[in-house]
Amino acid sequence: MSEELGDGAETGPQPLVRQWVAVPGGSCDARFGPGAVEQMGPILKSAVGRPQDAALVVAAGVGEGLAERVRRQLTDAGFLVHPLACPSQAPARTLPALSDLLHGLAGAHITSDDLVCAIGDVDALSLCAHAAAAWCGGVPLVSVPLDLRAMVEVPCTPRALDVAGRSQMAGLRAATRYLICDPEVMDLSPDGEHAACARALMVATAVAESEKSFSTLWDKASDVMGGDVDLVGEAAVSALKSRGHLATSTALAIRQSLEYGQTFTRALGRLTQGSVRESILMAEALRFAARISAGLGRLPVDDVLAQDELLDMLGLGYARCDVEPDRLVAALKEERFLRTNRFLLAVPNALGRVRMTTVDDGLLAEHAGAWCQAHATGA
Repeated sequence: MSEELGDGAETGPQPLVRQWVAVPGGSCDARFGPGAVEQMGPILKSAVGRPQDAALVVAAGVGEGLAERVRRQLTDAGFLVHPLACPSQAPARTLPALSDLLHGLAGAHITSDDLVCAIGDVDALSLCAHAAAAWCGGVPLVSVPLDLRAMVEVPCTPRALDVAGRSQMAGLRAATRYLICDPEVMDLSPDGEHAACARALMVATAVAESEKSFSTLWDKASDVMGGDVDLVGEAAVSALKSRGHLATSTALAIRQSLEYGQTFTRALGRLTQGSVRESILMAEALRFAARISAGLGRLPVDDVLAQDELLDMLGLGYARCDVEPDRLVAALKEERFLRTNRFLLAVPNALGRVRMTTVDDGLLAEHAGAWCQAHATGA
């Protein structure tokens, strides 16, 4: 259960929302609120037994001012700070980037008793999560996300690395120990692409977790789009907690529900080559999977339409692109067969029950044809 922390003094720091989130192999101490960066020092004093060394990994594009503020907080906590750099966006999801970062940790003499603190976007923080998990059998990681998507996605499900031109193939069950979310340094604009992707993740997570989660997000949709920092943060923290529940389930089928929408997003993304925003790809993936489930006689049409309406309420529109149905089917199969020897898609059998499901060629071709026709540029 979330709680607010602070000293209560009028001139003191503003209280932060605190949420313990279940993550693979442990838990994440997530803090959200204005001024969170300036409160890192006291939080991180107990991050390790005795503060010694800390690697401060700053992603490309991060302002020097923010990096300096975080460095001072680590220093105040008693750490000797070693600055390192890493790429951001897609270049961060590569084996050379991981190798460079591991070499940096070696040069800084970071051990399992030390700390890694990273500032960046979803890809940079994912890279740091994998490096911290691999180095010396595991080093505690502090993540400072720059946008809403990184906040929701990285702690429980950091992105895997790209290998040999294949997207997100190599990863560890990596996790963040501390998540410091300061809206004063994050992109929370409801019109921004990062926030739109985060909202799509919220919908996918709610559908996968429970009907109650779906209803709660439905009730908060207008607040989320209103842009109020506290309300947006509340929705993001709720989604983060739900993703933790799914990621740490003892049931493989439930953990796999986090795949909801991922295959279609990657497949259509390759076919459209950047002409469609990723948030739209993600929304279309959820709509497509829901209709596949309805075609299988599982998800009620009312629930299909309810998900459609929630996506609309959260400002997640529709793709316009010219794609041949057979190419879409081929791309979907290629994406799945890169990761498994069976063609299974994550589809919602009900709200709160997303499962990997066999889809026969006839039904897949039918829905791919209908989707391509409905979303053609001339439609």
